[in-house]
Parts: sequence; C-alpha cells; structure tokens
Amino acid sequence: MGQEGGGVRRGGHLPQACECPSRGGNTGAAEAKKTVEKVLSAVDLPLVVLGPGVAAKDNEVLMAASEAARGQRIALGNLEEKNYRTVAAVCISDGHVAIAKTPLDINLAKQLNVLVSDVGVPLDSIIMDPDTGALGYGIEYAYSIIERLKLAALMGDSMCQMPIISHPGTETWRQKEARAAEGVPAAWGDLKQRAVIWEELTATALINAGSNLVVMCHPRAVETVKSMIAKLSA
Repeated sequence: MGQEGGGVRRGGHLPQACECPSRGGNTGAAEAKKTVEKVLSAVDLPLVVLGPGVAAKDNEVLMAASEAARGQRIALGNLEEKNYRTVAAVCISDGHVAIAKTPLDINLAKQLNVLVSDVGVPLDSIIMDPDTGALGYGIEYAYSIIERLKLAALMGDSMCQMPIISHPGTETWRQKEARAAEGVPAAWGDLKQRAVIWEELTATALINAGSNLVVMCHPRAVETVKSMIAKLSA
C-alpha cells in the first residue's frame, strides 16, 4: 500500500529512493537533491527518501531532498527524538509527510508522534516506523508492537492512528540467515530460496500485524507478497 496525497492508496507501489548518502559513501546535500530530482522525473509514484540515521547528516540531506520535491508530497525519514525538529520543519514548509521512527516501544512511538505534531506537522502527515525485526526472535517484538499500536488506534487513541511503515527488505538481508551459504545446517536449505522466503515471511507477518507499507528488496519476494495482499483483499 502506498501513501499518496492525504490518504493511503490501496494496491499502490511505493518506490524508495536510494538512501542518502548511499551505502558505503558519504555524499552530501547536492547529490541527495540530484538523486531525488532524477527519481521524481522518472516515476509517477509515491516516494520515500530516507537518511542514513546520523542526525547531522540526516538534517543535511533531508533538507535538500525536501527542497527538490517541494509541493510533491513525498515522505521524509527518519524523524527521531534527536533530530525531529529540523526535519519536521521542512516537512511543514514543503508539504511533505514525516516518518517518525522509534525503537520497538509503543510508548516511545506515541511520545514521538505527540512531539512531531506539537511542532506543527498534521496528524494526517505522519507515518509511524516502530522499527522492524527480521524473521526470528526480532519479529516477535516487531509484530507485537504493531498489533498494540493498531489496537490502541481502534480504541480511539489519535496518536496511534497513523499509517505504519516497515522495512522487511533491509532487515532481512542484513541477517546471516539470508546471506550465509556455507557452514550452516543442511536443514536451512538452498540459500537463494531461503533468503527470498525469509523476506516474504517477514513481510507477511508484519502486514498481518497491521503494517500499511512494507519496503522490500527482492523482486520475487515482492511478487509473492503482492499476491498474498490480493488474496487478503479479495
């Protein structure tokens, strides 16, 4: 599902711009702006732009990305407690959606939503990222937090009623189970199949818990999850 304008569009695809700076590099505002402009000129779909998770660099590149996409309502992230004011300000001035990220804690998620809304970001312009754990022990934390947020939303808590974004792609492919071909139990199976299934199952669990947007990596995993969503929506 994709965020477009003021609401959620069923069945949409949400492309994610390259992380700014890109992995393994240390690019700055100029390249971030250039990348966003290039993506926006090539596609007509909702867009998410994420910084590297370092407050000073996030502020630099997300401000540039915001300027490049002014008036086109993209999603900018991540807003964390250490840097939310700067990124929230550009979301307000340029008409973008803010992604509020917290580390697997429902109270912290609600608190950050309050802080972001208090500085002027409308509630319908906030997406929650309560963090993602890959299939395995971490997934239990991830889906339980999402379930609790959705239940609170259904009970009328306005600070839990924002769409939720999850990142099964990046979280899956950073785990050894999705990358190790040697020195692992035979029961793990073929690496190519195992890695894709790992991403599929992680995404499926998070969607069933209530995640509204999932950012994925492998094309086969994307197709499987799209098919699952279609069946659930039929």
